[in-house]
This record gives sequence, C-alpha cells and structure tokens, in this order.
Amino acid sequence: MSKIKALSFDLYRTLLNTRDFHEQAVSEILAVARATSVEPALFHSTWDEFYDDVHLELGPDRFIREQDVAVESLRRAFRKFGIDGDPVAGTNLWLHKYEKVDLYPEVEETLNILAERYPMVVTSNVDNDDIGFAVFKAKNLPFVDIVTSESCKSYKPHGKIFEATLSALKCQPGEVLHVGDSQRSDVVGAQNAGMRAVWLNRRSEELKHGIKPDYEIVDLRELLDLDIVLL
Repeated sequence: MSKIKALSFDLYRTLLNTRDFHEQAVSEILAVARATSVEPALFHSTWDEFYDDVHLELGPDRFIREQDVAVESLRRAFRKFGIDGDPVAGTNLWLHKYEKVDLYPEVEETLNILAERYPMVVTSNVDNDDIGFAVFKAKNLPFVDIVTSESCKSYKPHGKIFEATLSALKCQPGEVLHVGDSQRSDVVGAQNAGMRAVWLNRRSEELKHGIKPDYEIVDLRELLDLDIVLL
C-alpha cells in the first residue's frame, strides 16, 4: 500500500457547515409551496438523493452548472411528493442562505496541523461564483489548490474531477486520501479513481449497500489519529 502523500477534501458538509441552512431552507421552500404537511427531513433527504442522481446521469462528458443541478433535483423532489412548487425560486432561496455559512468548529485547527505535513486541495461540486464558495475562499485556509466541478466541467463521482485533483497534487492515486461526507460522490468516486476514501459521517447515517469507505470518522480531528496520517 502506498504511503499517503497528500489530502483532498470535499467542501460542503465536510468543511463548511450547511446543515442548519439546508434544513431552514427546506422548511421555507415547503411553506412557500403550501406543502407544510410534508416532513422537511424526508423531503431534504429525497432532494439529496435526486441531487446525486443528476450528477451521475450527466456522466463524464456532459456538464451543466451546479445551480442547474439544484433546480432539476428540486423539480424531481417536488414531483415525488406531488408538490406544485417553483424549483427555480426554491433554489434561489436555498442558495442565498449560504451568505452566512461558516466552517465547522474543528476545521481550521485540524487543517493547519495537517498542512504542516501534507499538501491539500479541495475537490468540490460547486459553481465558481457560488456564494458559499466565496465565503470559504475568504477564510484563506492552507490549500494548495481548489478543484471545482465548473473548472474541470465534471462532477464527483466521475473520474475527471479526481484526475484534476491528482494533477494539482502531482501524486499517484494511491498516494492521496480523499475526505468527504457523501457516500456516492466522495467515497465511491474517490475509490473508483484509485484513491483511499474517508467517509465523514457527522450525522450517524447508515452505509448504503455495497459502499465500503477505507475509514469512517465523525469529526475531522479524528484524521490526526489515523495510522496513515498520524503526525
């Protein structure tokens, strides 16, 4: 097994805490659509599933902006629950919540420690003009590069975006550890690209059938205790 020489991190729900904003946005979207009888948590998880579905369907050779992925996935969620809602207005409501997004409490300290030993990049399904992305970049965290879906016209879990990550790090796949919260986009995507994958399971979710991360953690500080990245 190759020695880990570099790290890659997902952005949303891994470094940036968007969960509360998502929950608030979903409740407001359902209220605007007069669908208050729908359980927000169930709608939220369904929307997330459709979000991943759209990324997968695009494949390695088709690309639309992440905002358009959000609109299409929300349209499907509305249809699933029989809601007569406006997916464009709902997406805009959701995106503007990101103006106040912030890092998880342990992120900055943990990354600063890891940066003493490893070059690190962000690998994110995100538009380059995304509001939350702008907030993140202003933090000036110790990343050598940021690889976005828009910059390489590809989404996780497809290989093209991970190839861009490897190029940015100048590493072989087995030398990179990718950390993210999405079982499909981050774990499956990174492993298919030949990387090792850490599943950040902040919400105590169950693993889907057939998905086996190399490591599972609930907090980024646990990275400092893994044998392969122990400082």
